[in-house]
Amino acid sequence: MTPSARRWPLHPPPGPGEALTSWLARLAGLYGMTVGYLLRHNLGEASALMDDSRAADLDFDPPAGILRALAERTGTELGVVRLATIAGWVPWLADTLDPGDAPEAFHTYVRQASVLLAPREAGYNSVSRWLPWMPVRDQEWRTARRACPQCAAAPGRGASLLAALPLMTTCGEHGCRLTPDVSLLPGAADRPAARPAPGPVAAVDRLTWEGLTTGMVTLPRRAVHVGVWLRMLRTLLDEVSLPGSRVRRRSAAALGQVWEAAGLPPRAGLTTWRPYEALTSQRQEAMMEAAACALDLIQAGAITARGTLGQLLTREPHRDVYEGDRRAWEQKQARAELRAVFDRARHDPATARRVLEMFTAGSRTVAGFYRERHYLTMLGIPAELLPDHWELGRTNLRL
Repeated sequence: MTPSARRWPLHPPPGPGEALTSWLARLAGLYGMTVGYLLRHNLGEASALMDDSRAADLDFDPPAGILRALAERTGTELGVVRLATIAGWVPWLADTLDPGDAPEAFHTYVRQASVLLAPREAGYNSVSRWLPWMPVRDQEWRTARRACPQCAAAPGRGASLLAALPLMTTCGEHGCRLTPDVSLLPGAADRPAARPAPGPVAAVDRLTWEGLTTGMVTLPRRAVHVGVWLRMLRTLLDEVSLPGSRVRRRSAAALGQVWEAAGLPPRAGLTTWRPYEALTSQRQEAMMEAAACALDLIQAGAITARGTLGQLLTREPHRDVYEGDRRAWEQKQARAELRAVFDRARHDPATARRVLEMFTAGSRTVAGFYRERHYLTMLGIPAELLPDHWELGRTNLRL
């Protein structure tokens, strides 16, 4: 903490996945202030940064000085504060937050790999000013708040940051549909009843929720990083939006089967191709339902995923292993040793430190360091056993 920083007397931490504006509203409410007044008069020198244009959207990519001041005044780790913003989820959620990097960013994120379709079968589309999962016009994602009725009814629970994005249509905890109704805001009365979702949709959303909360997603073949899963899901959403006339006959038949299983018209009635982020919320929900049905059909063996990532959605075929297979024995031993290391790290500070050093060896930024540190806490290693970047001597990390 800098010499001039004064810790606020009341400073509850942000909830898991809570948006920065939601957390700030809870903090300001404790002092009978508005968020604007709290930040303009209680952040020291950083209060001047409220005139920065980026401060107009605190949930997106606010000035780093504001985040540092908040971390100092609340005793919250800077990496945790940054995770309350969209920028804190780069590069997991997006490779860049500059919409001007399209169309290269679109084809790298969405069409570099494939799931249902064969490699390069999706072809090319011209896309301008694009960000994955976020509409760029008028920053609509900021106002499209959604929430789970059951989560909203919980006292002291803030608004979710990523629920504002069309990553999921249901709550990963309760399985009911998210709704944009303003009556879901904390403290509001007459909240709507929870609506169930089709089984395949809830199953896909549980995978996304697992990734957002643990950093990994368990697929039939193996676990993958949440960044891989989000790109994989976005690719599949793109594939189900393509017209059958554009792909090979076999793929067109599979797409027809997907939309029939979803009980919806092909492409949800879309006549002219548009990226998922530019669709209405109703069509986004329909595309997500079709993608969920595609995953369900792939895992059931009803259709074949011919893409570069498609094999991840099917179980590894059974292979007889020779009893004396040394490689298989070594792999089994390595997994057992890794589990033992994590078991020790949950109570031994020295082991926890070594694990953290290993996981953050490739980190180049403070945010990247704390993402990996947060992931280890999700695996059961207590935060108090994991040093911060200063204690590890990582003073060369960029902000």
